[in-house]
Amino acid sequence: MNSSHLRHRITAVATVVVCGLVVWASFAPDTPMGYEFPQVVALSMLGIAVFLMLLAFKPGARVTGGEEEPVPWGSVWPLLAILFGFLLVSESLGYFVSSAITFFLIASIYSPGRFSWARVTRVGAITLAFMGALYLIFVVVLNVQVPEGVLF
Repeated sequence: MNSSHLRHRITAVATVVVCGLVVWASFAPDTPMGYEFPQVVALSMLGIAVFLMLLAFKPGARVTGGEEEPVPWGSVWPLLAILFGFLLVSESLGYFVSSAITFFLIASIYSPGRFSWARVTRVGAITLAFMGALYLIFVVVLNVQVPEGVLF
C-alpha cells in the first residue's frame, strides 16, 4: 500500500468519525422538536461517508494519485474565517443579518474581477435578493422559526 492509499483511508475514516459525531450531536436527548431535517441530513452524510470509506478499503481500489490537485489553501482560508465569524455572531445578530453579511463577504471575495463600486453594488443587490428569497421561503412559506438576534 502506497502513501496515497493510506492518505485516502485516513481521510475516509476521519470523515466517518466526524459524520458520526454530527449524528450523535443531532440526536442528543435535549434536542427540541422540529429538528428532524438536520437529523436526516446528518444520517445522509454518515451514509455517504460510510459508503466512501468502504470504497477506500476495497481491495484493488484505484487511487488517482497523479491526477489529484493540491488544495489551494490560500483561497480556502478566507472562507473558513468568514464561516467561523458567522458561527460567532449568528446568535447575537440573528440568522438573516449574519447570513447576509456572510453571503456578501463570500460573494465579494470570490467574485471575479477587481474591486469597484459597481461590483460592490451588484453583490449587495444580489445579497438582498437572496436574503429576501430566503426570508420568503423559510418564514413566510415554510413558517420555520429562525434564530433571532438584536437586529432581526
